[in-house]
This record gives sequence, C-alpha cells and structure tokens, in this order.
Amino acid sequence: MNSYLYFNEEGEITKNENINFSENGRTILEKRYLRKNEIGEIEETPEQMFERVAKVIAEPDEPYHDSKKTFIEFYNLISSKKFFPNSPTFTGAGTPIGQLSACFVLPIADDLGKQSDGIFQTLRDAALIQQSGGGNGFSFSRLRAKGSRISTSNGLSTGPVGFMEAYDAAFGVIAQGGVRKGANMGILRVDHPDIRDFITCKSVEGRLSNFNISVALTDKFLEAVEKDETYELVDPHTKKIVETPKAREIFNLIVENAYKNGEPGVLFIDTANKSNPVPHLYELEATNPCGEQWLGPYENCCLGSINLLEHITEDGKLDWEELRKTIILSTRFLDNVVTANKYVPAVPQLKEAALMNRRIGLGIMGLADVFYVLGVKYGSEEAQDLAGQIMEFIRFHAMRTSIELARERGPFPSIRGSIFDPSNLSWQPPKPLKEFFCNWGRPFIDWNEILNGIKLYGIRNAAVTTVAPTGTISTVAGVEGYGCEPVFALAYYRNVYQAAGDTGKMTLTYVSPSFQKALDELSMDETKRKEIIDEIIRSGSCQYIKDLPDKIRNVFVVSADVTPEEHIYMQASLQRFVDNSISKTCNLPPTATTADVERVYMLGWKLGCKGLTVYISGSREEEVLETKSKKEEVSASKGEAGKSDSLDQSNLSQNVQKEALGKKVESNFDFGSEAKLGRPYRLEGSTYSVKTPQGKAFITINKDSSGRPFEVFINVGK
Repeated sequence: MNSYLYFNEEGEITKNENINFSENGRTILEKRYLRKNEIGEIEETPEQMFERVAKVIAEPDEPYHDSKKTFIEFYNLISSKKFFPNSPTFTGAGTPIGQLSACFVLPIADDLGKQSDGIFQTLRDAALIQQSGGGNGFSFSRLRAKGSRISTSNGLSTGPVGFMEAYDAAFGVIAQGGVRKGANMGILRVDHPDIRDFITCKSVEGRLSNFNISVALTDKFLEAVEKDETYELVDPHTKKIVETPKAREIFNLIVENAYKNGEPGVLFIDTANKSNPVPHLYELEATNPCGEQWLGPYENCCLGSINLLEHITEDGKLDWEELRKTIILSTRFLDNVVTANKYVPAVPQLKEAALMNRRIGLGIMGLADVFYVLGVKYGSEEAQDLAGQIMEFIRFHAMRTSIELARERGPFPSIRGSIFDPSNLSWQPPKPLKEFFCNWGRPFIDWNEILNGIKLYGIRNAAVTTVAPTGTISTVAGVEGYGCEPVFALAYYRNVYQAAGDTGKMTLTYVSPSFQKALDELSMDETKRKEIIDEIIRSGSCQYIKDLPDKIRNVFVVSADVTPEEHIYMQASLQRFVDNSISKTCNLPPTATTADVERVYMLGWKLGCKGLTVYISGSREEEVLETKSKKEEVSASKGEAGKSDSLDQSNLSQNVQKEALGKKVESNFDFGSEAKLGRPYRLEGSTYSVKTPQGKAFITINKDSSGRPFEVFINVGK
C-alpha cells in the first residue's frame, strides 16, 4: 500500500512535486475548483487545493492509522492525477458546506406535504442538495395520473410531468454548488398512464432544461415489444388497469424522440434489481442524473475515477502492479469520503442512508487513451476483451480492499439480509461477456479469495464500482476519453458553463495529443501534415484522409466511427464487472436511422446493460462537445444572429427597448387597438445578441417601409 509514499535522499516521506496541467485543465481548475474570495479572486494554488482535499479525507483514518501518512498518500494519489474524486469533493472538502457526494436519489410520494417524502417536501430537500453541489434523481412513478380526482380537494391531479415542470422552475434559480446549473434525472415507469406525455415532454429543446429524462423499461414490456403484444398501463393510486396499448406503439414513441434529440434515455429496471445488493431494504426505482448510480431512497454515492492513461509504462504497456496499488488506495479514499462527508444536515436521512450501506463508486477514465497507446481499435473484439479484463481487475481489488476494511473497521451496517450476508451469502463472482482470449500481461486473480473473505469478515461497502461520465475531471486530468467513452473527436470545441454569477459559456479548443504524436512520427512534409490537421479540426475524424496509413486510421477512431453494436458490446463488456451501472452514450452519426436506435435498445437489454442513452450527432442546437464543422453549421443557421451591430453589450437591452418601444410615441399608431396591419412580403431589420442567465438571447426587430418597428422576435437557445 506504500506506492504513494515518496522518499527523499534522507529517507524522509515527501509530497509529489511533479504537478502539471494542460492549459485547458488549468483553466477549468481556476473556474470550477480553486477557492475564491468574496470578490471572486482565486485564493489557492492547485497544490493547496490537493492539500485541502487530502487533509479532510485522511482524517477518518485517525483511529486506525497514522493519518499524517495517509494525508501524504492521498495527496500524492490525486496530485499525480492517477485518481480523481468527483467534483463536489474538490469543491466541498474543507469548506463550511463540506458536502462531498455528486449524486442522490430522493423518493416522491403521492402526497403534497403531509409525508416526509411528499412532493414539495422532496422539492425542498432536492433544492438543498443541489445548492450543496449534488445532483438528484427522482422516480415520478408513484404519482397518480394527470386528471385523476383528488378526494381531499375534489380537484384534478397535475400528473408527473406537471410536477416535473414545478421542480424545473425551482431548480432554474439554484446553481449546483454555486458553480453550474443543476443536474437532475426524472424517471417514469413505462407502465404509468402518463407515459406518452412523459416521453414527449422534452421534444422541444429548452423545455425542462434542468432535467435529463429516462423511461424505466420492464422485462414484461420489452418482451411484449418483441412479440408485438399489448401491455398494461396501471394507475399507481388505484392500482387499476386504465389502458392496454400495443407495446410497440410506446416503444416507437421512445425511439422517435430519442432519435430527435437524445431523450428520453432508457433504464432496464428489472436488470438493475436483479443485482440490487440490499433487496431486503428496498426495490431500486431511480438513478442519479447521468444514470450510472442506481440508489435507494435518500441514498447517495461518492464517485471517483482511476486515470488509466497514468498507468502506462514508458515502453507503452499497462502497468498492472501500479494499477493494483491505485485501486487499493482509491477504495480507501472513497470509503473515507463516506465518513468525512457532512451531507446536508437539514436532511438527516441522507447521512443515515449513506452510512447504512456505505456505497462507493470507483470507476475509470482514459480507457480510449489506453487503446490509442496500445494500438487497439475501440469497439473491436480486442477492445472488448481488454476493457473487460481491466474492469474485472478493478472490481476484484476494490472488493478485496473493502473486505480488508470490513475486517479493520466493520462491514456496512445493513449487511444482514443483503446478498453479502456472511451467514447466507448469495452473491456470486461476475463472469465476462465473452471468454477472455488476449494476453495483456494481467496478473492472475482468484474470486474464491473474495468469497472466503466475505464469509469471514463481511464487506465494508454494499457497492464498489461504477463508471461515471467524468467530463470535467477528465479535462483537468488531461485525458481524451471521458469515462469509458471513445474519444469524441480528434479535435473539437468543449463548451464549459462558468461559475454562478457569470453568463454564457467558456469554449475550449482541443486537439488530440495522441494523434498529433502519431502524425509527427510519419515521414511527411510539413505542408501535408498541416493540411491533415486542418481537416481533423474541421470534421473531427481521420477516417477519410487517404494520406494516412491504415494502421493510424484503424486505431484512431472517434465516437461517430464506432458502430452502434460496437458501442453496446463495449458497454456490456464493462457492465459484467460493474456492480452498479455505467454512464454511456451511444453516439451515432447524422446518417443513423430510427432502426439503429431500436436495435441499440434491444441489444443493450439482452446483453445485460442497466441503462443507456442514444444520441444522434447534431440533433441538438446546444452541445457540450462539437466539431468545427458543427459549430460553423450552427452559426450559419443563425445568420445575422451572431452579430451585435457594434452596439455596446452593457447597454444593449436599453438600446433595444428604446428602438422597439420608444418609437411608439413617434409613430402615432395605437399598438393597443384591435386594428391589424397587413404584413408585407419582405421586411428589413436588425438582430441583437443579448446575454441572459439562460445563455444568449437573439432579438430581431423588423421595420416597415417608413422605418417604424413592425415585429419583434426573441430566441433563447436554451
């Protein structure tokens, strides 16, 4: 366990001094993680940030180990960028808030306020969580259908979507942890009577902008889709069957909307419950905002990701021994987070739920980077094999460490009756999707060691592994592949929303260093090399550049180059060794069809995935990642909207008002009368760009032939 204890010439333990970040990484650090004073000035260095985090997370070790030594180990672990915890740990550790978890699930009862989990009590709890830096997941499936009679008031219920709109409005004024817009997941079971309204509730971009949405699909429903049969919609309040539609009709509606803009996602709820570690406590109903954490009522999970790229040797091989040491220390780090976390004192159920099961979520980032280094094509059978072997290795050593922690500090309190109950152990070791066939030099592991260890000591954490999206921490760490995703593009723009109080977004430009290095090693004149880079910046992919050798094109694939089936097989290969779930988007090219989306959903279900999202490139106006060609396409579609007519931005809204309203008096026309003007075939005007809390607003004022304002159009992208 002493991999992260460095020694100087005198034999004294020292801290890592080799700390460096890319320009983009440092930019995000300054915007999102480094502490600021009351006037917004940065008041700590990256080194001080790592010290702040390591100190807080090392404190729970005091009864068991030398916490000063643990502090140095944790400092060296995170400052070397071999492991990063989730963003709230960076922003919350050592602060008055002290909330360190990224994701929560809150229950919603069919009640306005009498119950502790009533609709508006839950909204209050969710607002406090979001303010502290956490995101929320909700299942609205217990709410009665829209239009149902309410006995106490004789009124009619607004239904799940109506209450989601109320939640969305509240979340819109609360920044998550003061640094970004809130992230929330809204879920509805496919057998709820309002399922059609839910599926289409985000068909207009910008609606319910503080929510991701997912439909919880049951095995019974999917089997009915396959057989082209009907299924039952059941009122959760009366328990009566209200309709028996064709399953195919509802499934097609999901597919069409996901094809349109990526929502809703789908969750395979029965698959998730088959591996629920604590079925004696609850049935799983909901996930966190990105879908990688199935959690019970009030449960939360601290996440952290191992940077696989930092575990490559100088001769280009995966360093399994160093990875093993990182897994051990990262698992201990996350278990300490559970103890050190202050949660939200005003919602005591959160701490109670966390300590009862002590869930942690150890995952990965930089998988695609490792493939680039090793010369493996993402999505290929070799990639599926390597991904499975890496994830099995992580799961094994994380569980092994959790057993050791149970021996030292005790198992999670609700272990009796769980699948890990030492007196009635029902948990079974995971098996790969396909038998491993490649020799990657991985050391031998024996799952019997885990079984025997649980029987002797139990296990400290009810769940240990997950794969989060890792967008922000990946950029800070300098890796190209977020989570388990393929690289989005070999060159792209990343849109980063700034801290609360700032408007608009920050756009970072990124070019793949791995691809640049491979290109530099080719015998090619500088002019040709520059032409290739220019094309990569434009399109993001190298697949159609004939001047590149096959060995480069075969390895340097990006998300849109990966087939739908390859996306899902990669996810399924990892899922076999992830005891929670995986945040994975099946990114498809603009040429994809609804049949591709349908095939992806059914394949994911059959291969044992617990949920997935499909996204057709370019189907949204606002995208976190975009290539230059996509950015130019959006700009062109806005036309003059990108110009500001050289007006001073600070006075722009006043100028617009003066022009649109001030001339009302000059025109001597009664705008309030019922008289209507006939619109000419062609009008001329100007478009102004105005910053708003929801992004840029483009205000177009068209005038008639005499120069008087005739019509005003306002468009806000988000």
